Amino acid sequence: MRKDQILILSVLIMLAISCGDDQTTSGDRYFRTGEYKKAIEAYNGYLEMKPKSIKTIYNRGRAYEELGEYDKALEDFMLVTELDENNDNAWLSIGNYHFRNEVFDKASLYFDKAININNRNAMAHYLKGRVSHLQGHFKDASESYSSAISVDHQLGEAYLYRGAVRIKMNRRSGACEDFRMARNLDVPEASEAIDQYCK
Repeated sequence: MRKDQILILSVLIMLAISCGDDQTTSGDRYFRTGEYKKAIEAYNGYLEMKPKSIKTIYNRGRAYEELGEYDKALEDFMLVTELDENNDNAWLSIGNYHFRNEVFDKASLYFDKAININNRNAMAHYLKGRVSHLQGHFKDASESYSSAISVDHQLGEAYLYRGAVRIKMNRRSGACEDFRMARNLDVPEASEAIDQYCK
């Protein structure tokens, strides 16, 4: 191959790579502005050149999720775990799919996978708490909410639901502390809980 052909080929490769980067960047930009269909189109364009881009596949799944196309989202999240079995966010999203469908045992299993990979994933602890809570396992729920709070002190919903569990466990004083923390973190339902249980 002649030097001028090599130079042209190099330029074409660089253009292709930069166009691909533009597509994933524009996909993220569309996602941030709520233009999820356009985001998916941009992600699809990028994945034509880089079909194993984990970040892009995951973000496309999130865009499908925002559009309510949950089965397509699940396919992307599952693909991410095939490419990277230690991707805690993908396992969390798969768990959330089953949580949304009220298949709580499966949801709990996937939340546990996310936690085992990354014990600092506050949302995984929180959603694990929600599963236990809805199944009536209040002690387990309280422990999961506490774990979520220890990772993220700003997760107001974890305070709210831990307070609700504490009410069930006849621990009103601790519940009211949690409701007040939730209110301070702008969780709308917290004021109603305080009015009902803490006057």
